[in-house]
Amino acid sequence: MYKKIVVAIDGSDHSFLAAEHAIQLAKLQPGTHVEGIQVLDYEKTKADVLHSSDPIQLQSKRDEKLQRFRDAFEAASIQYKLIMKHGEPAPMILEHARDTRADLIIIGSRGLNPLQEIVMGSVSSRVAKRAKCSVMIVKYLP
Repeated sequence: MYKKIVVAIDGSDHSFLAAEHAIQLAKLQPGTHVEGIQVLDYEKTKADVLHSSDPIQLQSKRDEKLQRFRDAFEAASIQYKLIMKHGEPAPMILEHARDTRADLIIIGSRGLNPLQEIVMGSVSSRVAKRAKCSVMIVKYLP
C-alpha cells in the first residue's frame, strides 16, 4: 500500500505520535521506507543562534530531540532516514514528499508553536491542502 512514507518531525508529542503511526503502517508492509523530516524555520533558527553562546551545544540539543525518534524507528526494525532541512515547514515538507515520490505524508495536528497555528494557519492544514499524495493528520490526545 505505502512504500514511501514521509513523517514531519519537530520534536513535539504530536510529531512523535505521527512517527508512531508511520512505524505501525511500515510494519504492515515489509519494505516500506520511512523518512522523518525536520524543518528548521529560518526565523526560529536565527533566534536560536543569536541566543546560544555555543553552536555545538545548539546542535546537540537538536540531535537530542531527534534521538527519541531514532530509538523508536530502530526498536521497530524498519527502514528509516532522518533529514533536516531549513526553510518554511509546509513548503519544505511538500517539496521533500514530491521529490522522493512519497505515497503518504504523516503529520501531527499541531507542532511546537501553537501561536503559529492561530496566526498563520497550521502547517498540517497547509500540507493537507497542497499535497500531491495522501496525508494523515494525527491528533494527540493527552
